[in-house]
Amino acid sequence: MPRFLLLLLALLLLSACSSAPRFASQDLQHHHWVLDKLDGQAVASPRDNPPDLEIGEHFTVNGIAACNRYFGQGHLEDGKFWVTSLGSTAMACPPQLDQIEQAVLATLAEGATLSGTTQTLILQGKQHRLEYRLRDWVF
Repeated sequence: MPRFLLLLLALLLLSACSSAPRFASQDLQHHHWVLDKLDGQAVASPRDNPPDLEIGEHFTVNGIAACNRYFGQGHLEDGKFWVTSLGSTAMACPPQLDQIEQAVLATLAEGATLSGTTQTLILQGKQHRLEYRLRDWVF
C-alpha cells in the first residue's frame, strides 16, 4: 500500500510540473512590465521611456507602446488576455519604434495567450510574441 501512495504522489507532482502556469487577474494587477523582446528579438528602446504594460485597479490597462501612451480595459478569460476600448496618443514615431508600437497595439487589441513566470509575461498573439519582464515601481 505505501508504494501505491508514493507512486500516486509522484504522478501528481509530475502532472503539476508539466502543466502550463495559469494566470489569474490578481497575478497581473498592480504590476509594471517592461517589453524585453518582440518576436524573439531584443527590443532596443530609450531607457527613460521603454515600452511597458501596467494593469491597475479594475483591470485598467495603460503603458507606452513604443513612443505613444495607450490605455484601455483589460480582460482575462481562459488564459487569453485582450484590451477593449483601446486608445492612444498620436505622435509620429521613427520607423523602428513604429514597428514595435504597431505590434504591441495589434496584439493587445486582437488578444493573446498568456504564459510566463512570476518574473516574465509572454503574450503570444496571432502575429506577434511580446515578452515582458517584471519591473515594478516599488521593490
